[in-house]
Amino acid sequence: MATSPVTWRQPWSRGMSLTELLVGAAILALTIVTLLNAFLNQATLNTHSRNLSWAMNDATRVLEQLRQQNSGSGCLTPNVAPVAGFGSWDAWLNDTSPLGGGGKSIQPNPTVNELIVVSASGVDPAQVTVAVCWRQQTRVIGECRWSGTQLVPNDLDGNGLITAPATLSTLLSCRP
Repeated sequence: MATSPVTWRQPWSRGMSLTELLVGAAILALTIVTLLNAFLNQATLNTHSRNLSWAMNDATRVLEQLRQQNSGSGCLTPNVAPVAGFGSWDAWLNDTSPLGGGGKSIQPNPTVNELIVVSASGVDPAQVTVAVCWRQQTRVIGECRWSGTQLVPNDLDGNGLITAPATLSTLLSCRP
């Protein structure tokens, strides 16, 4: 009796079923969405970090100007008023003229997307706090609120100080 040859087929040579394809596509889609979400979160974190660095730089410039105007033999008590000719420290920092602070840093449109708030208490030494609020897309960072056209201080905790992630505080006294 003649035996017929048996053909043996490997299991992977049959192809994939529709179910296997759908499961693979779902895993691939989930992986892509997860990676995209991680990328977008990292981009937001980078923007926040850059803005925080710029805001700290701006707060430092205001604080250094305060120290300069309170040094010299004519200083009797600390003065936290803005530089002569400017209505606020925010206006001084925004001014790019030689008398101004050199301009704000937060982009885009720093004139409306960044606010410098200087608070002081006490006489000598005066406790001085410089806070920088800013807008990051539609979110306001710090104790300020968006009025629709500009940032305005908004003391949420009622302590008399505007606070933000970019806040510097020091005791200010006259220096010879």
